[in-house]
Amino acid sequence: YNRSNFNSRSDSNSDCPSDSELKGSMDIHPDMDFGAHRRRSNTAQRLDRLKKEKRNQVKLKTIQWKEVPDTYKPEEKGHLFEKKELPPAKNIENTSPSNERAVENGSENMEQGEPAGKTKKTKVVSVLSQQLKEIEEHGSNPFFKYAKFDGRTAGGVPTRKLDIFLAFAPPEQRSIPMSILVLANAKAQEVIGLVCWQYIQEGRKPDLQSVAGQIDPNDFLNKFSLHMAEDDGEIDTDFPPIVPTDPVSKYGFTKFALVANAPVQPKSVVVTITVPNRGFNKFQVDSMSITMRELMEKVLKKRKIKVRQGLNYTLEKAMKSEIGKPVDLDATLGSMSCLDFYLIRENSSRGDVESNGEEDQKMAETLMSHHYKSFIVSMVHKLRTNTEVQLGISGDKIEIDPVSVKGTARLFRQKAFTYDADCIAACEIIETKSNGRAVFKMTYLNGHDYKQHYFEADHNIAAEIVAKVNNILELKFSPVRKEFVFSQERKALQKKDSVKRDSLRPGY
Repeated sequence: YNRSNFNSRSDSNSDCPSDSELKGSMDIHPDMDFGAHRRRSNTAQRLDRLKKEKRNQVKLKTIQWKEVPDTYKPEEKGHLFEKKELPPAKNIENTSPSNERAVENGSENMEQGEPAGKTKKTKVVSVLSQQLKEIEEHGSNPFFKYAKFDGRTAGGVPTRKLDIFLAFAPPEQRSIPMSILVLANAKAQEVIGLVCWQYIQEGRKPDLQSVAGQIDPNDFLNKFSLHMAEDDGEIDTDFPPIVPTDPVSKYGFTKFALVANAPVQPKSVVVTITVPNRGFNKFQVDSMSITMRELMEKVLKKRKIKVRQGLNYTLEKAMKSEIGKPVDLDATLGSMSCLDFYLIRENSSRGDVESNGEEDQKMAETLMSHHYKSFIVSMVHKLRTNTEVQLGISGDKIEIDPVSVKGTARLFRQKAFTYDADCIAACEIIETKSNGRAVFKMTYLNGHDYKQHYFEADHNIAAEIVAKVNNILELKFSPVRKEFVFSQERKALQKKDSVKRDSLRPGY
């Protein structure tokens, strides 16, 4: 064992770092060249700077300065700076000092016996100030007050760009929007005013007066309306016009259409003129000042009725109290207090018209009975309270649907029924109550037996339901209905025979 070797080894180990010095790790910094965070090379950065400088140079234009040996001669180039003649300035009274005018006015006042201290002081107003004042008061553009909502002149204020399609523009220009920059908090009515102002400023055609008539800048909302539009300018008819008092930013759209509202048409009335046994005609009249003679000529022309000598026609009011009383043909419609009339030939009457009208009404009800109609009635039960149901009647079937009522026990809930119209046998009113209500019965075939449903409703509704069902039964006249009518007639005949036999029995 060599001790010197041991000492030399220990000395070499002493040069190694201790464990405490090796326990830490290297710090990671964000600017290290690893992965996606690799630093760009100087060459790439220099190329970017060169590209940026080249783009900036495109916007610049270099003009070479040349010395002009010839001097400026006003005689040859005086037209470049022509002198403009301005109208004389107006003097306006003011309290600002003006020494020269004060001296003059002071001398005049001295001559008139006034003290020199009380002089009238005036100042000169330039023509530009006068024009600015006139534009501020009146303005050549009637929508001048809406120019303050123009975002192009609003510095530091939030703005919003909108594309406005003009629905009243020529067809080739309707798909090209007019772009405006409006304040972000502007309302719809303010946007309309700004569009009108910019429209006039740009000198677009046609002018607004030819589109919407005389326009009052203080009251023009009834002339125009703002609608949502598609990208191609088509108006979105699924939405109503924008409410004038709503901010445009509320809707989140940037495409709108300005529509000129149609002028309000005068109110018109409809006049009905009935020809006995030949139907009626309706005429729309725009003015109540039309004469009755003009109305009669309209119906004669419409019906192609030739007026012969001795066969004259007149008009009567469609009231029972006015039968046989012809109206004054030179009177106006407004003086008649009536819009329904009869065309009557002279020396004739309309006495049979009323009866024919009732027959026509019955015929109309019969033809319309197959159309579906529903009624709210009460279904009558023997062992529990009445339940409210909806009775639906059509030419094919009859439906009974319960009306849902909260709190009804499940045990007493009314069931729904549907019956084919061919299974209905009869329908009739069986009781009329003193409170104005009536009970009617509907008979139907269930298997091989006839069963009934009882209903209660107002007398008028009950009568309408019974008439509607009976009209359907008469039109269809199904085998069930035929068998039921035959059985009812047979029972009535048997009852009549039994009464007759009882009357012939001795001792009766």
